[in-house]
Amino acid sequence: MWNNRVFIAVFVCLSGCASFYTTCKDGWLPFRGSCYLFHVEAMTFTSAEQYCRQHENSHLVHIDDAIENSFLKDRMGLFKDRYWWIGLRDEDIEGVWKWLDDDEIATFTDFKPGDGGPHSTEDCAAAEISDYRWVDIECSATLHVLCETRGHEESSVIG
Repeated sequence: MWNNRVFIAVFVCLSGCASFYTTCKDGWLPFRGSCYLFHVEAMTFTSAEQYCRQHENSHLVHIDDAIENSFLKDRMGLFKDRYWWIGLRDEDIEGVWKWLDDDEIATFTDFKPGDGGPHSTEDCAAAEISDYRWVDIECSATLHVLCETRGHEESSVIG
C-alpha cells in the first residue's frame, strides 16, 4: 500500500507540479510573498514611514505571525545593536495596537513583559536590541527602518 502512495505522488508531479517563490528588487529581502528593506539610517517613526513610502511605496513592517517574526528577528540579528521601527501604534486608545498600513488591530504581538501596556507617551512600537522582542517607545525616538512591500509571485512548473 505504501508503494501506491509514492506512485500517486510521483505521478501527480510528473503531470505538472508548480513551485511558487517571491522575487524582489535589488536590496530587498524576499520572504513568503513580501519584500523587506533594512535601512540603517536612524530616524523618527514618521520619517521612517515616509522613507518607506518613497521606496517601492512600502510601509513600516506589518508582522502577521510568529513565523514572519522569527524570520525578521534572524535578519535583525545580522545588523547587531540596533532598534528597528515596526509599523504599529497605540495613539488612538492606549494599549490597543493598530497596524499603520491598514489600521487593523494587531492579532499577533511579541511585546516584552511590561511593554505594550499603558505608557502614555510611548505610542509607537519597535524591535529592541537584545532579543528583538517588541517594546513601546516614543515616536520621536530615532531608530532604524524596516520597510515591507508586496513581492512579485513567480512560479515554475516541474514535470
